[in-house]
Amino acid sequence: MKKSIMAAALLLSTALTAVAQDAPSVKLGVINDQSSSFSALGGTEVTEAVKLAISDFGGEVLGKPIELVSADHQNKPEVALSIAREWLERDNVDALFDVANSAIALSVNTLLGEQKKLGFFVSPMTDKMTEADCNGYGVAWAYDAYSQVRSSVSAQLKDGGESWFIISPDYEAGKVLEASVKTAVEEEGGKILGAIRAPLGTTDFSSYILQAQASGAKVVALTVNGPELVNALKQVQEFGLIDQGQRVALTVLHQSDARAIGLEALKGIQFASPWYWNTDDASKRFKEEMQKKTGNAPGWVAAGAYSAATNYLNAVKAAGTDDPTAVLAKLREGKINDMFAHNATLLPNGRLIHDTTLLEVRAPGETADPQDVFKVVTTVPADVAFRSIDKSACKLGKS
Repeated sequence: MKKSIMAAALLLSTALTAVAQDAPSVKLGVINDQSSSFSALGGTEVTEAVKLAISDFGGEVLGKPIELVSADHQNKPEVALSIAREWLERDNVDALFDVANSAIALSVNTLLGEQKKLGFFVSPMTDKMTEADCNGYGVAWAYDAYSQVRSSVSAQLKDGGESWFIISPDYEAGKVLEASVKTAVEEEGGKILGAIRAPLGTTDFSSYILQAQASGAKVVALTVNGPELVNALKQVQEFGLIDQGQRVALTVLHQSDARAIGLEALKGIQFASPWYWNTDDASKRFKEEMQKKTGNAPGWVAAGAYSAATNYLNAVKAAGTDDPTAVLAKLREGKINDMFAHNATLLPNGRLIHDTTLLEVRAPGETADPQDVFKVVTTVPADVAFRSIDKSACKLGKS
């Protein structure tokens, strides 16, 4: 009886594998926030970017059409996990892309490990998918708290900003960023005079800003993003922090943030970024194509999703299969160089390391193109910007 059950299970497993191999299409899934707090940072723009990647690739791979599904998880973990599970278990989606919101990304990463399917995380800030929670199937394509913080902190400290006060959002990514800023500042000889967290959706930052002002810190670090960053910066101007001699440092700034806040409030602020469109011909071409679709220059989340989807499809083609293990092996074979990822290498823990840039917000009227809101200050090499594999908590790829 036991042998019969084992044989039946083996036959079922073989049948499911055959179904996956004989699927009529290669299917990509974009899952992110398209209607609430994080939607302005990527949202439907990411879907358009992956559509463009599929079109530029030619629309088919291995003789099969490439399909795209997209869903709004509404920033709700239970909704996101339900959609992801349905896609992977029932709808034969081969790979997930973006997966906005760090808490959601952690849950989806666990599911990817269980299902042995690939996920390309673009906008989540947390590094747990490639550190303590690594499983070999979650790929972090764009950035993490470590890569964002190091360049920005270093620049401020070199210019005399030795004392810091941190205002962070009270969710997973905010906690990661706060810890990263603290570590970077203290390791480079600076002091943390205070830190406070604001709940997601906060509109009134006055009490937090007053505490930062009273601390006397030379640098006030804002690690909030999206609508919260817009509100916080407007209130920073109202309370006159910059006029009174305090600096305001950002760990993250998106193209959409600059449009919403305005250059007058942001001019001169520096921050690290995985990508900017006005750097090379390929990026400028991507900007023009995306602007036709959305009306605005794309942010780095859209660019990262385009890059991840394109490299995934190239790896599927090179491997001659969409089997996740074979695809990952192809992605790790050599350097990746495209309009988003320069001098990039996919590490065994799933972290793509690549050159990043230190950007500065332009002053109003500095260029003729109103979409050209940032300028490149310097390039940070991949091995400096990202944590090395020997310092990773992930055991994958280590002897």
